[in-house]
Amino acid sequence: MTPLSAEPNELADRLLHRFGSISAISNADEADLRECAVHGEHWVEALLAVRQLLHDGSREEIVRTRLGDDRSSLDRYLIQSIGGLRHERMIAILADEAGFVISEETIAEGQEGQVVLSARRLFGRALALDARQMLIAHNHPSGDATPSNTDIRQTTELLAQAKCLGVTLIDHLVVGRRRVISMRESRLI
Repeated sequence: MTPLSAEPNELADRLLHRFGSISAISNADEADLRECAVHGEHWVEALLAVRQLLHDGSREEIVRTRLGDDRSSLDRYLIQSIGGLRHERMIAILADEAGFVISEETIAEGQEGQVVLSARRLFGRALALDARQMLIAHNHPSGDATPSNTDIRQTTELLAQAKCLGVTLIDHLVVGRRRVISMRESRLI
């Protein structure tokens, strides 16, 4: 069996120097990771495989329960999947009438504070899948999960639109590096 790296300590130093933390390494883009690989090292494939396995395990927990019933698993999943990203990403978790997850969709991406949310894309996908419930979540690359005024305003507009379409918007979760804030529990919506 070929080792992942001939010099594991040197590899660790190189990755920490480039990315700054273990969290940043685990959330790094594949292209950025490959730039750190030296000829003959095979650690990128192994890291990507382990990361995918952990992601799938966390996702499996939320798929098996009704949407919103297990917030701790959902929070863990969101922190793992989008909490450490360097750009903003908004996702929608769509569920059937009983609350079981149908799909997870990326509905917007962009720079911090500049994600342009398309209600047409969000609700078009929900209606195409006959989703009756949805939860939206987005990350703040700054790591601070505090909802912005724009987050609150856009979510209030989405609530009204969802109601007109017969879709229940359960919550909007804002994801930081270490915590998730529910806009509904915080009474912001």
